[in-house]
Amino acid sequence: MAFGLSDKVTIDKSNNYIMSIRLGSDGLSFSVYNPSERDSFLYRKITFERGKSYISSLKEVFFENSFFSWHYKKVNVICVSSPYTIIPKEIFQEKYRTKLLTFATSTIEKHCLSNTLKNEQAELVFGIEDEVYEFCSRSLVNPSFVHHIVPILPLLEKLSCNCLPKQLFVNLHHRSIDVIGYIQGTLVFVNSFEYNQMEDIVYYVLYVWKQISMNQQSDQLTLLGEFSVCQNLNKILRDYIQYIKLLDMPSDAYLLGAEVAKVPLDVIALSLCEL
Repeated sequence: MAFGLSDKVTIDKSNNYIMSIRLGSDGLSFSVYNPSERDSFLYRKITFERGKSYISSLKEVFFENSFFSWHYKKVNVICVSSPYTIIPKEIFQEKYRTKLLTFATSTIEKHCLSNTLKNEQAELVFGIEDEVYEFCSRSLVNPSFVHHIVPILPLLEKLSCNCLPKQLFVNLHHRSIDVIGYIQGTLVFVNSFEYNQMEDIVYYVLYVWKQISMNQQSDQLTLLGEFSVCQNLNKILRDYIQYIKLLDMPSDAYLLGAEVAKVPLDVIALSLCEL
């Protein structure tokens, strides 16, 4: 599947741009933008063919679109995956991260990576398929692998710092959700769950709500992700939780360009870090 980039993004000017490739469960999306140029943000999404292996589809897309191999100012590979764990900085050792991930998530046969959560004094350890990691490492120029949770946390922490009640954030993806809890800027819960239907999401949200002792009449639930899904979930959860809102896009994001409106939150958060 071949895609065209903006006329502004050419091989001789690509080193002015940042590319972020987001590896989701059903395909990939990518963005290209110049952090010093307003309205330069380009976003495209590709859904892989069912029945074909992920690595085969990934290779096909890369081979049909030569711009993936260009030299960019920076290349990010965002990994949207459930198997991850957070380890306090004082006990984390890189040589043991595979053992830590296996112990915490029962994940095996994965290439193990880690990202620093600076505001939390912790490391997020996650896995990616060996073939996918090796192919991206060979095909891209000096890629940085980032778990999708990592850029989201500082954004949500900032939102919760000036909010008195506890806050639970629910970020919706294709077939999975992230549930993140804060108390005035302090992270108290983070995990991701796979789902098949709306009832699964309701169960996970209410289970975590109870687990971290949130108050139905004073604490706040914030929904993020596809607008129509958030609206439906809002209607259902209103029977259980009084204060629910849909997260507005950060105002700074509009500096990137009009296409940012359809972009997942982790891509937006990572892009804002570069502005």
